[in-house]
Amino acid sequence: MGEMVKVGGAEKPRDEVLEYAADYLSGNGRYAYPAYDAYPGTVSDLVGDADLLAVCLLNAGQKAIPTYYGLQSLIPDMNEVLKRLPEDEPFAEASAGTLDIMADFFGILDDKPTTQVGKTKLLKVLHRKRPELIPLFDENIRRCYSVIGDAPVPPVKSRTHRDFAVAWLPFLQRDLVQQMDVWDKIVGLTNGGVPITPLRALDIVGWDLGRGPTASSGRAK
Repeated sequence: MGEMVKVGGAEKPRDEVLEYAADYLSGNGRYAYPAYDAYPGTVSDLVGDADLLAVCLLNAGQKAIPTYYGLQSLIPDMNEVLKRLPEDEPFAEASAGTLDIMADFFGILDDKPTTQVGKTKLLKVLHRKRPELIPLFDENIRRCYSVIGDAPVPPVKSRTHRDFAVAWLPFLQRDLVQQMDVWDKIVGLTNGGVPITPLRALDIVGWDLGRGPTASSGRAK
């Protein structure tokens, strides 16, 4: 077996990972690229109402109207944290202090829980504002880091959203840094189209690796 690519405890041969990523980034209409990545949103470094609609382009299961209003109610909190992040620090080089600030995004959900907004939808909005620094998250990524193989962040029932981020972000950073050649290769597969970042490349692969037995290969992500 050739070189393996790993996201959390899930892994797959490098050639299969690159084949999947090439299909995902081909613009064949079966996946969220380039729709999510090209969505214009708000022309600002901060979150505005138009940014909230991006969540539907990554197929985050939702009731559209409650999701929109739930996210809208969190805009001031998202922007307060965004303003505290360093301007030119990619996730691969993020300091412990920066990771701690990023955990405050998750803490918003502890302080102001809503019925329709969780980590998945919150980060789908935030990633687009700082795509080099803010990661994506969904159920498949959770499975990679908390369920599959030697998952480095096993579930803790009483853990807060912020505490999960404190545990998860360093392992995500490890996977990004240690396999940067793979993520850079995937970034290059856009072939001059809508650009993506290494964090987005990792998310694309993690979604594939973390798929459960009922997930469909044609589902938009």
